[in-house]
Amino acid sequence: MSDFKFVVCIPARYASTRLPGKPLIKLKGKELILWAVEAASQLGAMEVVVATDDKRISDLVENHGYQAVMTSSEHQTGTDRLAECAAIMGWSDETWVLNYQGDEPNIPVSNVREVIDLVKSKPEASIGTLYQKIQSSEDLFNPSVVKLVTDKYQRALYFSRAPIPWSQKNFQWSADQNTEKGTMLSNDVEFKHHIGLYMYKTSFLHRFAEMPPVSLEQVESLEQLRALANGETIVAAAAVEPMPHGIDTAADVERFENG
Repeated sequence: MSDFKFVVCIPARYASTRLPGKPLIKLKGKELILWAVEAASQLGAMEVVVATDDKRISDLVENHGYQAVMTSSEHQTGTDRLAECAAIMGWSDETWVLNYQGDEPNIPVSNVREVIDLVKSKPEASIGTLYQKIQSSEDLFNPSVVKLVTDKYQRALYFSRAPIPWSQKNFQWSADQNTEKGTMLSNDVEFKHHIGLYMYKTSFLHRFAEMPPVSLEQVESLEQLRALANGETIVAAAAVEPMPHGIDTAADVERFENG
């Protein structure tokens, strides 16, 4: 990755519905945000910056020798926070920004390398991201598992919480019972689970900050649909390794502690 110049931004919001103060929760004696910063610092980026809305997080990061910037507490999405961070840092329009999730401290380096190789090969893209194959009908019909459809050029066509593409041959919908039937996964189509590992071109982040939310984004609660609705190009590649589960609940904390 040394021949590709990029920066890392780790958005870290204090508020969390299921785990209040999540970035400061200790895992094996170390705060979650520090796990993420230390891992991101091994990727060979020009800069690693935590973008937060809370001084406690900023102070912790800086007291451990890392860089943090204070951003607005009013941002509706992580991408908006990245856009403000890019403006504060003065990154050039051509700089690629890796969005390293602060609650996913064990992102495989091979997956980071894959998304970097993707945007290197697709300079026309505004965003690069990853997906992995859906293995079960439970995941396909789970609205928490975001699905992705791409074209043959690796460009994203749509993201949804619904099961897409819909297989007329294998799926049947029972309107009277409001349930799906016959949900066997078809071998003739690859169902893709979108992974929230992103790289953004800084010029796109500046544009995104000026884009008002769109109805598709609000209906699906998926911010990447704002980019697609405004004609931006998102490219996606298959992850090399399965993405580990992030830290979202108390059960996730316990799983990490015992891992």
